[in-house]
Amino acid sequence: MYRAILSSIGLVAFCFGIAVGSGQPSIPTTSSNTIGGGNHWLVGQVQMGYYGGVGILASATAQNFAENFPFAVRLGLGYSRVKSGDEWAARRVFINNNTNGTARSNAHVWDARLDVLYPIKLLNLNRTMLFVGPRHSDFNAYFEYIGGAETFNVVSHQWGLGSGIESAYTVSPRVDLVFSVSADYYFRNTLSGHDTYYRPNGDDTHPIANYAYKDADAAINQPDVMTRIMVGWAYHF
Repeated sequence: MYRAILSSIGLVAFCFGIAVGSGQPSIPTTSSNTIGGGNHWLVGQVQMGYYGGVGILASATAQNFAENFPFAVRLGLGYSRVKSGDEWAARRVFINNNTNGTARSNAHVWDARLDVLYPIKLLNLNRTMLFVGPRHSDFNAYFEYIGGAETFNVVSHQWGLGSGIESAYTVSPRVDLVFSVSADYYFRNTLSGHDTYYRPNGDDTHPIANYAYKDADAAINQPDVMTRIMVGWAYHF
């Protein structure tokens, strides 16, 4: 996990370093260097790509609040299909030590994000934005043991922080092709399944045997460090 954290932080830091080293961005005044490609105040985006699995992100960006004001604000909602974790370890931690049946599982993450965006100069790219902000995720994993007569869900709701960069390429006066890469870090929170709750502070409810939060955390693939690589379209209203 620590390697993933360092890799993600390094990716964002590297991009930020390139941006700073390229010089300070001019205040956006023309269509070539504003996120909206002009004076439009609202930009809608739909992106698809990788976010722990196949994911999609829809967002709306408000910009051009005042003349020469460089910041923009974005609200986004994403969905991703991800790995659930270790089916047999999850069964031991949340249900029992039975080993009968054929295991299968699936999981998904809904995430909401709020970002502040700022224009930067990155290599020779025309319109590039650095963004940073809080995240909130809702993780849900479903486990089934066919022939073992057991099914259960494990859920987690987590807050996090994220940052990344985004570049846009003009397709038409109102449409852009957009590429983005980012990294999100989510803080530990309660993992609940069946009637068992494992909490990072050790205040567990109905724990199974001598298992603790670290065992549930190892068994379940809830968000921790998430790398997002996306491509999509932006429309300027």
